[in-house]
Amino acid sequence: MPASSVVAIGDELVGGFTLDSNSHWLAERLRLLGFPVKRMTAIRDRPREIVDQLQRELDDPEVTHVFVSGGLGPTTDDRTFASVAEALGRELVIWEETRARIERRVQRMHEAGLLESPELTEGNLRMARIPADPAHVFKNKRGMAPGVVYEAQSKKVFVLPGVPLEMKGIFTEELEPQFLSNGTAATVRELRFTFAVEARLYPLMKELEEKFPDVSVGSYPNYETKELVIRVLGSDPKRVDEVLGVVRRQSAELGMTGDSR
Repeated sequence: MPASSVVAIGDELVGGFTLDSNSHWLAERLRLLGFPVKRMTAIRDRPREIVDQLQRELDDPEVTHVFVSGGLGPTTDDRTFASVAEALGRELVIWEETRARIERRVQRMHEAGLLESPELTEGNLRMARIPADPAHVFKNKRGMAPGVVYEAQSKKVFVLPGVPLEMKGIFTEELEPQFLSNGTAATVRELRFTFAVEARLYPLMKELEEKFPDVSVGSYPNYETKELVIRVLGSDPKRVDEVLGVVRRQSAELGMTGDSR
């Protein structure tokens, strides 16, 4: 079964300056597409840390798809492409199609009065310098930095911009239809209880964990709304419904009635 990991890169993320909305969005999309996330990691813009984390993802036998976001911009603290090149053992090259696309964009911005010069800067070229031998280079219709996919150790490694608008555009318009169209989404069922005591369900949760190891059962209390959500998730709809039925019957015996969703 496919499993994904997400690596978000940026000092602003781990420093608490910027909320990592990309990882949350990717996790939801990947679950719906049938490529559920096993792990999400946020790390600093440090080459050694990026390389080490990528190696961990590549060495994980359960992970089939790695999604890296952030650090593809034009400044010196954008170090992701160089770090990916080191992790994959590849050299950095100017990708001509990307360079030409960036050049056209710079010229349009100059004509619109947004840039003083129509010439490419070293910062512009940094965004066109990517690890060699990509499986595919995405265009990025909303920015300059490309999205890129590599194949390594029988996995696909997707490297995406950290700007949410750019990342989501590449994902939904290019990446998803080309690389994630063959997944099977997990089945999710929920029972919602009001004013329920979570601890009373502990014996039931333990029993389900032992009897249905292929189905995930989680308990999520909301102390503000006084609501308790029991969420059942699995790849086999029949097994999920069977577990939901057990939860409904045994919770009723405890005097707890839940609403299905």
